[in-house]
Amino acid sequence: MWILRWTFIAVIVLVILGFSLQNAAVVDVHLWTWHWEKVPLFLVAYFAFAAGMVVFLFAAIVKQIQHQTAVFQYRKEIKRLKEELDRIRTISLEDGLVEEQHEPATAPQPPEAL
Repeated sequence: MWILRWTFIAVIVLVILGFSLQNAAVVDVHLWTWHWEKVPLFLVAYFAFAAGMVVFLFAAIVKQIQHQTAVFQYRKEIKRLKEELDRIRTISLEDGLVEEQHEPATAPQPPEAL
């Protein structure tokens, strides 16, 4: 397994190195009030990529917290339902049966004519 991991890392490093060598041109960067002159293009691309990864990280953290909260609530509900099921299972038939008094059903009366 470690061979696959290091092979994958080596391929990624080679792709990054190839990208860097092909994008060695220098550019001027203006960001709000900051100004940088003669910055290699691959550095601009790397910083843009890193900024995107940071934004994605924060979004993923927020989503993970939402999922953990939902899991906590679901576990709490499952525990409550299990306790209720155990309580229902321990009720004897004689104690659990409640005779309901039903009144005889009557048909609805038509409204009286005027």
